[in-house]
Amino acid sequence: MKRQTSVLCTLALLVGSLPVLFAQGTQPSQPVDPTAQAPATPAPEPATKQRPDKPKQGQPDEPSNSQASDSRAARVFMGTIVNDRGTYVLKSADVKFGLDDQREAKKYVGRDVKVTGRLDKTSNVIRVENIEESPSM
Repeated sequence: MKRQTSVLCTLALLVGSLPVLFAQGTQPSQPVDPTAQAPATPAPEPATKQRPDKPKQGQPDEPSNSQASDSRAARVFMGTIVNDRGTYVLKSADVKFGLDDQREAKKYVGRDVKVTGRLDKTSNVIRVENIEESPSM
């Protein structure tokens, strides 16, 4: 009787652990972040026209809470400037990034560009420091 109980307990434990053992290999992979390949070091200062680092009207010198998620170092984003429902965005692969400098972005509509700036991850908007045309991708 004790032997039968022991065998039943062992089988119950084995049956209960099988789904856990097989589930470990079936986890879906994480989606690829298209901005993850951007350099981790700050971008070099381009020799072309560089925007002065002055805050826009109504924007404080110090980062606000909404800007707290900005990357501290400027990054380079490559893509094409497109008009998306009346605003100019940077389209890179299947991702669209808003641009805070619409006037400068308008000059590059339909062109492949290199945008240097800081990404506000909460709003998916790049705080543009510089936009320059790049060779076709």
